[in-house]
Amino acid sequence: MKYGLLLAASALALVATSAAMTIGSTAAQAKNVNIKLSYWVPPRHQLTPGYKEWAASVKKASGGTITTTLFPSSQLGSGRDHYDMVKRGIAGMGLINPGYTPGRFPILGASDLPFTVRDSLAGARALTRWYKKYAAKEMKDHYVCHIFTHDKATIHTTKKQVRVPSDVKGMNIRSANQTMSRFVTALGGNPVQVPIMEAKDTLSKGITDGITVTHGGLTGTFKFKDVIKYSLDLPLYVSTFEHGLTKRVYNGMDTSQRRVIDNHCTPEWSAKVYRYWYEADQKDQATGRNIPGHTWTPVNASQLAQWKAAAAPVVAQWKASVKKVGVDPDMVLKEMNAELKKEKALF
Repeated sequence: MKYGLLLAASALALVATSAAMTIGSTAAQAKNVNIKLSYWVPPRHQLTPGYKEWAASVKKASGGTITTTLFPSSQLGSGRDHYDMVKRGIAGMGLINPGYTPGRFPILGASDLPFTVRDSLAGARALTRWYKKYAAKEMKDHYVCHIFTHDKATIHTTKKQVRVPSDVKGMNIRSANQTMSRFVTALGGNPVQVPIMEAKDTLSKGITDGITVTHGGLTGTFKFKDVIKYSLDLPLYVSTFEHGLTKRVYNGMDTSQRRVIDNHCTPEWSAKVYRYWYEADQKDQATGRNIPGHTWTPVNASQLAQWKAAAAPVVAQWKASVKKVGVDPDMVLKEMNAELKKEKALF
């Protein structure tokens, strides 16, 4: 009897030891993954601290098996190329401005429409929840991680004051994305798309007469105050961004590592990563109000109505582009606005 009990105890100990060895071996053999995170703005941009926070949290949650290396300032490729860079694995994760590739991502273009988002920080959570439904269809080459926008933006000009839509007629305006290019065209202006890193140079040389950029862009990273004299004091639009991961990298992770990424590609993390830029922009907006010699041009209710009416053709063009890909644009707007409304972020 005692001999049988000893055998049973020994067998249990052997099983327990074997299980522990298996667990330890699995942990020890977890594949180390390094994500090359590429973005086209300089390292001093306030997206950088958000990326560092995200990377540190991912590393900790993965037991150190997932690390992230930052590549700012277009080191791996231009802003326009970032979607395909991630698709092909040149970058493991990238900052994507869908508006840089006109017509390619019409559904996500909904959040670029004028007078849509009034609170960009809360909007990051809403837009990430909303777009998950469409991501597999429209961005099938990416594991879509975060969706967010910059803060409210407007038209800033070098020589001519803009108050009503007709004032834009004949002006060359650097536009942030396809939607704003359409808006500038509808206003009678000439849209010019150049990377944000080159925009100040085109303004200073007179190649462009103005730019669509955030209110805080005057004194923030790009210092447009050096060449801009007038700003329309109206939140016209926001521009949308996506953080996508290479599917090959994501699919190559083990189950626990993928779970870590899933837990860091959420509406909450979209807002966390963006928060530093948002907070910096709020400070820059306050500073921008006191630039010596700079004019902020307010609009009254009648003038605001003119701007909203001028945006109608842009919305119509957007709807037509979404219909072409077999999606109901009215449903897209309804779903997006519902999520924005939940977060009190709808214009």
